[in-house]
Amino acid sequence: MGESSAETVREIEDTRDKLDAELRELEQRLPQPAVWAKRAVGFAVGGGTAAILALSVLRRRRKKKKEAQAAAAVPAVIQVLPERWAEQVGERLEDGRWKAYAAGAAGIYVLFRLAEIRQLRRMNKALIAGAR
Repeated sequence: MGESSAETVREIEDTRDKLDAELRELEQRLPQPAVWAKRAVGFAVGGGTAAILALSVLRRRRKKKKEAQAAAAVPAVIQVLPERWAEQVGERLEDGRWKAYAAGAAGIYVLFRLAEIRQLRRMNKALIAGAR
């Protein structure tokens, strides 16, 4: 080092300038791989974060959609028969007395079908007679 403090300070400043110049030269040579590595890490972290957020939003939408479908799928109870009749039908189903009602309904169905067949036969005869 120099003999005076001014020379020492000048030598320190020269050394500092020399080190700065060398560091700038190193920064010019080395930063490309470092920049690309930073970009790759940033892309991976950003993409991962975006994917996690997108998946959570999609899951939330699916969950809400399923809840809405479950709520919409509940069938509405429409009482067609008056309550008194419904109770009577329920009692007869439990007792086994429904068989007579089923037989009566089947008999009425057969009667209507026979009447329909009879009417169709009459119409066919009338059409055949009218065609002659």
